[in-house]
Amino acid sequence: MPTDQYIYQDRAVVFLDVLGFQEKLKEFQEEAIKYKEDNNAEFFISDAVNEFIKTFKNAVSFLDENNYNYYLFSDNICITIDYYQNHNLLVDILVTINDLFFKFAEKGYFLRGGLDIGKFVDEKAIAVGIPLANAYKLEQNVATYPRIVLSDNYKRILDDFEKAKTLSEKSITSKKYLIKSHCEVNYINIFFNLIDNDNKIEILNSLKNSIDDNLNQNSKAERIAIKYEWLATQFNMFIDEYSTELMYLETDAQATDEELEIIKALKF
Repeated sequence: MPTDQYIYQDRAVVFLDVLGFQEKLKEFQEEAIKYKEDNNAEFFISDAVNEFIKTFKNAVSFLDENNYNYYLFSDNICITIDYYQNHNLLVDILVTINDLFFKFAEKGYFLRGGLDIGKFVDEKAIAVGIPLANAYKLEQNVATYPRIVLSDNYKRILDDFEKAKTLSEKSITSKKYLIKSHCEVNYINIFFNLIDNDNKIEILNSLKNSIDDNLNQNSKAERIAIKYEWLATQFNMFIDEYSTELMYLETDAQATDEELEIIKALKF
């Protein structure tokens, strides 16, 4: 085959965007200008943009460790998954996205995105195919809130693999709690990774503070505030679900009665 021909392959494709990043860009620039003026400095420097870039690099490092292909541009991340020989990777990527969500959330940034599956040209520095376009459309038109939406095709194929018994028992169990549905929309349960997590109280507290900060910062911007109000509702729903059901799934880090009371008190 000629070396200048590219092959379409079966891939799952994730498109992630940092919610409200356009406003953050303005803050970064204003801080850099103020720094130069206040310090009579040679360069424009923003501590906030430094922290954001460090968060981004941390996310990239995390993807490298898990051997995912990815592409970064501005505040966007595209991740591709070769699942052809291992269908469990279609569940594993949902767990990975959970981890990414919390890595950003702990720094006050929240991800929104879409996830599709299909034929894709996946080469170094080249990403071409309908799944990326579909994932982008899901992020723009369906996700709306800080959540990552699965395409109907992705959910159907995952269900088909479960029926065909090409998923492990662990993947099937995880899938049950990893995917939430509302009306016709399927999206990732971003709180899934807190199950059996020794640091769940610390993480929940950090997440609540990040949501609170964004609610306060956008108290006069309804279009943005409703996104974080939705997330606060999801936060409360998780605590209710954890207290009544999910905690009993834990084998290593089930909360004590005292810890459970602390978790319940975190609700908005």
